[in-house]
Amino acid sequence: MSDPIESIELSEKDEADLAQLLADGAEPEFHPVLEVWREVLANGPELAKEKVSPQWASKIVGTYQGVNFADMEEVQARYFAKIGELANVLDLEIATDKDCLTYRKPEEDAEENAVHYKNLLRDWQMTFLQWELDWKTTDPQAAVELAAISEVHKMFFGQTGLTAYLDNIKFEFNEQDQQDLAEALLELRDGQALKDE
Repeated sequence: MSDPIESIELSEKDEADLAQLLADGAEPEFHPVLEVWREVLANGPELAKEKVSPQWASKIVGTYQGVNFADMEEVQARYFAKIGELANVLDLEIATDKDCLTYRKPEEDAEENAVHYKNLLRDWQMTFLQWELDWKTTDPQAAVELAAISEVHKMFFGQTGLTAYLDNIKFEFNEQDQQDLAEALLELRDGQALKDE
């Protein structure tokens, strides 16, 4: 399989529709970022079945110490399991609001869905933190787990990751939002520390 982030391909119908839109000079229809995320993440189960590509394997083995080519099927399985877990978080958030996918302008999406984006940024970050807190250096699969966590983090929070789509709607995550997120993460970390004592 190729790098999962780069492996989303347009079908012949998608390409024809895109060509028609461009030929007509029509503006593409706007879709809320929540909907875009859901569509991107929906490809996970199918991509998880693909063979690991030499390019992706080489990249992962070259990036993460302790990961070997023989580990790549496990890296892939964990990678897509984590994406599935984060997709479930998204689906649960979408299910809380029957109107969240109906907005057809970027400014409406940013304003009306702001609470959903803030909730998802918090819940996704908390999921990552929990994975990191659960990670143990003594686990024989520690390198594989760390590679999967790191690659999924790039997919969601990297410079060109899923959360970068929020820039397209000029979504604002202000200082108070950042403080609220930091407090939620600290509370999770402190709670874990108490459990571990």
